[in-house]
Amino acid sequence: MDFEKYLETIDLLNKAAAAYYRDDSPFMSDEEYDRLYREVVDFEWKNPDKKQSFSPTMRVGSKIREGFTKVVHSEKMMSLDDAFSVSEVEEFFNRLDFVPSGGYVVEQKIDGLALNIIYESGKFVRAATRGDGSVGEDVTENVATVKEIPLYVPEFAGIKLIEVRGEVYMPKSSFEELNAAKSGYGEKPFANPRNAAAGSLRQLDPKVTASRKLKFFAYAITGISGVDIRSQEELHTFLRNSGFKTPHFEKMEKIEEIEPLVERTIAERGDLPFDIDGLVVKLNRFDEQRAAGFLTKTPRWAIAYKLPAIEKTTKLLDITWQVGRTGIITPVAELEPVEIAGVVVKRATLHNIEEVERKGLKIGDTVFVRRAGDVIPEVTAPAEQLRDGSEKEVVHPENCPVCGSKLAKDENKVGYKCQNIDCPAKIAAYISYFVSKGCFNIDGLGEKQVEFLREKGWLKSVTDIFHISDYALMLAFEKGWGEKSVYNLLESINKARKIRFRNFINALGIDGVGEFIAGELEKKFNVEELVSATPALLMQIDGIGDIVANSISDFFADRQNHETVEKLLKEVEIIYPEKSDGPANTAFAGKTFVITGTLSQPREVFAEKIKSSGGKVSGSVSKKTDFVLVGDDAGSKLAKARELGVKTITEEEFNAMLG
Repeated sequence: MDFEKYLETIDLLNKAAAAYYRDDSPFMSDEEYDRLYREVVDFEWKNPDKKQSFSPTMRVGSKIREGFTKVVHSEKMMSLDDAFSVSEVEEFFNRLDFVPSGGYVVEQKIDGLALNIIYESGKFVRAATRGDGSVGEDVTENVATVKEIPLYVPEFAGIKLIEVRGEVYMPKSSFEELNAAKSGYGEKPFANPRNAAAGSLRQLDPKVTASRKLKFFAYAITGISGVDIRSQEELHTFLRNSGFKTPHFEKMEKIEEIEPLVERTIAERGDLPFDIDGLVVKLNRFDEQRAAGFLTKTPRWAIAYKLPAIEKTTKLLDITWQVGRTGIITPVAELEPVEIAGVVVKRATLHNIEEVERKGLKIGDTVFVRRAGDVIPEVTAPAEQLRDGSEKEVVHPENCPVCGSKLAKDENKVGYKCQNIDCPAKIAAYISYFVSKGCFNIDGLGEKQVEFLREKGWLKSVTDIFHISDYALMLAFEKGWGEKSVYNLLESINKARKIRFRNFINALGIDGVGEFIAGELEKKFNVEELVSATPALLMQIDGIGDIVANSISDFFADRQNHETVEKLLKEVEIIYPEKSDGPANTAFAGKTFVITGTLSQPREVFAEKIKSSGGKVSGSVSKKTDFVLVGDDAGSKLAKARELGVKTITEEEFNAMLG
């Protein structure tokens, strides 16, 4: 076989593979395919320098890799906003500045892994995962093993560069085969087809990927010029004519026409050979897509309609209580194992005690369980008609199940919280918060360092931070530390022994008290006064209502918290700011502000700047509002400001006004 014959054979084998895998209409016997395939392998073995990237031998995978390199996408791979009803889809498109005239295309939303495939002059050259949208992982060698993805596209031969985007997925049958094999080897099975597809595509050994029977649906292109495609509908035709499979789609003229398609999709969903988690509604015409544009992370011309979760029944065996890192007590349903959409569900969060009471759950109930968004297990309701009288009432704990301290109502009044700042269940997360900026600001105590010191038994409470010097000599010889890092840590701890009162309050982690409230408390109290302050006295401070007032009072009333604060006061010196009769800066004197959207810092920071400069902050826009400070993703308040003609300013303009 010479080189010209080699190229002809590759082309013939690729066409045969497309006819077999894509069109289900083979024109070549397996025996003939295997014979030609062996001839190609023989030529490439003798002429490795002439091997082509689109050769079918690439399908079996090559050598094992050490890792995945990063790939910067030429155009960002966006995510989609979600809708859960046809009315939400209507609202989404009604926010456009124009009325679409080209109709809509509704596609199946394949539950897989987003992929970007690059072709140069028709040849497959690179593939990358979505990653964070801007940067993905190079999975070229692994994607080359997916037989539904052509390695050479004759229709692209005259196009210098084209990127095909779509979803790589694992069919249900392949998923079942894979998990059966893993179980036979004593390995942990994959949770669902999507996880199996993602795990298979990210194998360091392409041969493993080749064995996993992945498939691919294309739904978009980018980086293309010179091809006359004017709509999503035409794009599907172009991709299919170019050798790709695309997801099933239907053209609609009006949003209302989606309703019967949704109902039909829900009914037929279980019979599909692959998983879908919704439908994608897109403007059909490309010129209208361009006119709609993009938000920061999502297009304004497409939205995902999420299908209802799959639901089954099982027994509620018990309810256990977990302590989260912030101390919130969360009830967890212990369930008789039930398989939902390929995942065996044994536990599900119940969110809070009010949720348990609202749903009327009893231990021993037969309950309906679904995977919310097909991912998170959720108990939706009891099957009350199946009760036989053996069911037991749910009783929430009065004391923390870990440390035994008395529980307090959380600030949302829907659950309970452990207020003990030394509770073992939350101490690691709390210490990381305690040493962060805005609190004690101690460098050198990240999550890894905190966990290491806790494992050694040297850091059981926040007060132990100020005694780490007792272990300095031993610590200096531990792996990952050294004399310099230990010295720097001790210096940072000593520096933190002088702390402003507001930072001290913030570091305590009192429920409902952040930097802004801590700053307001600093203006009115010293530490002794704050510890003994009544809720009524606390509520006299602007911004503090009964919930936060009771939270502060309950915190200091707790014996363990009181003891911890006393110990801290022996270790640190609190610095109080000088009192003043009025604002030092009067830039905003008599002005009323409303803050909306996402800014570079929490809104409380800007609210404090406004108040300290003589201004006021309101929660709603009215004709009396002077300025609306607008951040990213601003919503109804921005719209109201425009409607009333209220002046809007950016963060940069705000800072300039403040001076």
